[in-house]
Amino acid sequence: MKNNILIVLALLVLGAGAIWFVSQSSQPAASDTEQSMGASTPAPVSDSQGSTENITPDGVREITIEGSEFAFSLSTLAFKVGQPVRLTFKNAGEMPHDWVIDELGVRTKIIESNQEDVIEFTPDKAGTFEYYCSVGKHREMGMKGMLTVE
Repeated sequence: MKNNILIVLALLVLGAGAIWFVSQSSQPAASDTEQSMGASTPAPVSDSQGSTENITPDGVREITIEGSEFAFSLSTLAFKVGQPVRLTFKNAGEMPHDWVIDELGVRTKIIESNQEDVIEFTPDKAGTFEYYCSVGKHREMGMKGMLTVE
């Protein structure tokens, strides 16, 4: 009897895991914008969450990221070492927010709702770095993401 209960519980856990896996695989694992960050595409790319990406004729990667309570429109980014980046950060939330990468010395201004700030930088070292909002406890509340520089 006890073994039957354990088997039923194990099957329920496996079934729930399978349902979760299927639901995740039916959605794109990462947006086209996130996956194309390493490839040059002249046409702008956008996703449904307020992020856009474009490569200018002179090779500058232009990207727009929105922040709100308490998340960014992209949770992962990928750039190349030495490729200039022009990042537009838009505050789509109600509270002030910013966008910071400590290891690269990159930071936007803290901006109010419906404002934006544009920064330019060139990643000078490879690695994986966390970006986050430095306002209050926004980072601890999940307002962060990961940048991979190759």
